[in-house]
Amino acid sequence: MTVVLHHYEGSLFSEKIRLMFGYYGLAWRSVEISPIMPRPDLMPLTGGYRRTPVLQHGADIFCDTHAISEYLDVLCPDKALVPPALAHGARSLAERADTHLFQVAVALCFQPAAVAPMMAALGPEMAEKFAADRAQLSGGRGSIAALSPGAAEGALQATLAPLERQLAVAPYVLGAQPTIADFSVYHCLWLIARNPVVSSLLAPYDAVQGWMGRLAAFGHGEVTPMSTGDALVLGRDSTPGALPAAWAGAPAVGADGPALGSPVSVTPLDYGCIPVIGTLAYATDQLCGVDREDPVAGKVRVHFPRVGFELKAETT
Repeated sequence: MTVVLHHYEGSLFSEKIRLMFGYYGLAWRSVEISPIMPRPDLMPLTGGYRRTPVLQHGADIFCDTHAISEYLDVLCPDKALVPPALAHGARSLAERADTHLFQVAVALCFQPAAVAPMMAALGPEMAEKFAADRAQLSGGRGSIAALSPGAAEGALQATLAPLERQLAVAPYVLGAQPTIADFSVYHCLWLIARNPVVSSLLAPYDAVQGWMGRLAAFGHGEVTPMSTGDALVLGRDSTPGALPAAWAGAPAVGADGPALGSPVSVTPLDYGCIPVIGTLAYATDQLCGVDREDPVAGKVRVHFPRVGFELKAETT
């Protein structure tokens, strides 16, 4: 069964996964979703999780690129991006890129001067809807960026200067082979490179730009379009797959945590803080899965990372 990605073109986290598909050489189905809510065919599959992208494999639904990348390594073990010898370093650097460097990229690209061309292209009505959607996503703060543009520019330089020195002597962030850290750093810089107002910030870093070119050359794999309705039907007509052995054999959350089969919720901790409620199917040090039964989507299993999400018991 081919994997399905629910995404939209301008989503930086979606670009991270699209490029990973190219690296793995995967064929995949592309479901283009709206950049803003509502997403009526996707919400029954995710249980309310609204961030982008979402990976679907039948009735298994993977939320957040950390969970998606862990699963892709299971599907493509010969090209694993979290190799055992580099697992801690690769995951740690990826997490820092997905949090700190992401905040830097958003602060730079969504400052008034940089966001103005995008909003103008959307038109007044859509621009207003986009702004309202992102305010809701950020919990009413108006933006998910926590840095001023000046602070973000300084933080970007502090990241790029040592990265430039490292990439001058090694082809990838952690050495001779790409890891998840490369794709996590790349997608943040991809957003900056696409913005004509701030892209010049990357110009002094020749080795970084060469490395970005090497990653971009992986492409996006073999893509076939799919409608949102067909993806929903696929989920409804499928059943969750067997867990990989390493996940199924892992202990649950801990002595004081929820037991397998008990009602739980999983909620993002930073933005888009909407709980997904179901029964706990499994929990490892990296991931957890929640079984849900939806009147539209049927029986699905929704997978989340442990980092950046809160897993807690719910009363029936």
